Amino acid sequence: MTYKILITDDLSPQSLIKLEEMDDVTFDVVRGLTPEALAKQIPEYDALIVYSTVTVTEAVFAAANKLKVVGRAGVGIDNIDIKAASMRGVIVMNTPGANTIATTEHTMALMLAMCRHLPQAHTSMKTGEWNRKVFVGRQLYRKTIGIVGMGRIGTRVARRCQAFGMEVIAYDPYLSDDVAHKLKIKPVDLNDLLSQADFISLHAAHTEQTANLINRENIAKMKDGVRIVNAARGGLIDTDALVEALKSGKIAGAALDVFIEEPLAKDSPLLELDNVILTPHLAASTIEAQRDVGTQVVDQVLDALRGKDFRNALNMPIGDVDVLKTLQPYLSVAEKVGSLHAQLADAAINRIEIEIKGREVRDHIKPITVAILKGLLSPVLVETINYINAPLLARKRGIAVSETQGLPTIEYPNIISCRVAWDGGEQTMAVTLFNEDEPRLVQMDKYRLDVRPDGVMLVIGGIDIPGFIGHVGTLLGKHNINIAAFRNGRDKPLGNTLSFLRVDADVPDSVMDALRSLDSVVWVKKVILD
Repeated sequence: MTYKILITDDLSPQSLIKLEEMDDVTFDVVRGLTPEALAKQIPEYDALIVYSTVTVTEAVFAAANKLKVVGRAGVGIDNIDIKAASMRGVIVMNTPGANTIATTEHTMALMLAMCRHLPQAHTSMKTGEWNRKVFVGRQLYRKTIGIVGMGRIGTRVARRCQAFGMEVIAYDPYLSDDVAHKLKIKPVDLNDLLSQADFISLHAAHTEQTANLINRENIAKMKDGVRIVNAARGGLIDTDALVEALKSGKIAGAALDVFIEEPLAKDSPLLELDNVILTPHLAASTIEAQRDVGTQVVDQVLDALRGKDFRNALNMPIGDVDVLKTLQPYLSVAEKVGSLHAQLADAAINRIEIEIKGREVRDHIKPITVAILKGLLSPVLVETINYINAPLLARKRGIAVSETQGLPTIEYPNIISCRVAWDGGEQTMAVTLFNEDEPRLVQMDKYRLDVRPDGVMLVIGGIDIPGFIGHVGTLLGKHNINIAAFRNGRDKPLGNTLSFLRVDADVPDSVMDALRSLDSVVWVKKVILD
C-alpha cells in the first residue's frame, strides 16, 4: 500500500529526504492553503502535516475521506479541530519533545547572561567603552535555584544547574519524594522556594492556579536580590509587579523569553530597565530543534499510518469510527472528572481507583482510565498531556493507579466512578451521560448530585440552614455575577451541604473571600472546566 501525505509548510531538508527514501510514501508540498482550499485538496490524502499557519477545520475533516492522521510540527494545536478529528477517527499528534534541549539551553543562556551582564557589556563595548568595573557579575556556584515545574525541561535545567555547583530546590505538586531523591533535588512547597532561592526558573503550565504566580504577594516572600528566569509562559508573571520589584531592587534581575502579549509592546516598561534581558520567544528556535521537529513529525506520521505506534497522539487512537463515536463522550466526561479531582483535592494526589459499569463502557476501562489521568494532570503540568503520555507522567510522579471493583456508586446504565487519595484525605466522584451525550456528575463522596460539569464553577461546602442558597445568590448578585445553574446536595435536613454553582463569569478573589465569610459556608473553591 502507498500512503499519500500532504505537507502545508516547509519542513527541514532532512525530513523531506526521509520521505523521499520511503517506498510506500508519496508526498506533496502545497503552501498557503486556506481552510476552504485545504478542504478541496484533502480528500486524496492519507496524512496531513502542518505547522501553525494552516487551520484544519471541521469542514476539512468532513471532506477528508481517506485521512488517517494529522501531524503538527510543533506543540500548539489551536489550529486543529481535535474534536472533529476524533469523531472522524483521525489521529492528531504533535511533537512536544523536539524543543526540550533548545529550551533548556536557552534557559541556561539567559541565566548566565543575566548574571554576567553580557548584553549590557556588549552594547557598551560597541560604543567604544571599556567599563570592566560597571559589569561585575555574580557566580552560579553555590547558589540556590528554585525550579517551578519539574517536567522535561525543568528536570534538564536542574541537571545543568547541578553541574554548575548549584543547590536545586523544586516546587511541583506532582513530584514524588522518590523521583526527587533520584534527581538529587529537594522538593519544597512554594513559600519555601520563594524564601530560599537565589534564582527562580519557571517551567510550569499557565493555568488558573499558576496565572500571575510571580505577583506582589509572592515577590514579597522572596530573598532581596533574587533573579528570575522565564522561558515557559508569559502569564506566569504579573508584569506590573515585576517591574516594580526590578525598579526597587527587590528583584536584582530578570531574563524573559515569553510575554503575556507577543510581540512585546513597544511601550512596555520592561524595555526601559537595565536589569532585564529580553529575547523574542527564541527558546525553541535552533537549527537542531527545527530539524528535529520535522524529522520527528515525519517519523510519527509514518508509524501511525503503518499502525506501528501512536506516540504523542492527542486523541484516542481508535481506528473503528463507530467505536470512537460511542466512546468519545465518555472520554470527555472522564477527563472532566480527572480535572475536578485535581482542582478540588487538598494536596497532591498519590492514588487513583477507577471502576466502570455498563454495556457501552465496560470493555474500555483502559482508555477511560487514561482520559481521567489526562484530565487530572493537565491543570498542573506544563507538558502537553495526551492519551499516550498521561500514564507515564502519572507513574513518574508516584501516582498509583488501580482499576478496581466495589467503589460506592449510584446505579446508572453506564457509570464511571473514581476515588482519589492524598496524604490525609480522599474523595470519590461518579459521572455518567444522560441521553448519550449530556455529561453529569451524579455523586461526590456521600452527596447525590445532578451537575453538568463545564465552565466556571464554584464548589461550596456548607451548612444546611434556612437562607443558605439565598445568601450565596444575593452576594454573587451584588457583585454582578450571574448564576447559570445551582445544584445542591445534602446529607440530611439541617446537616451538611455540597453545592455546585455554574456562573457566567470569573469570580474575583475578593468575592471568594466574601463567600468564605458567610456563616453558612464552610469552604469554597473555584474550578474551571473546558
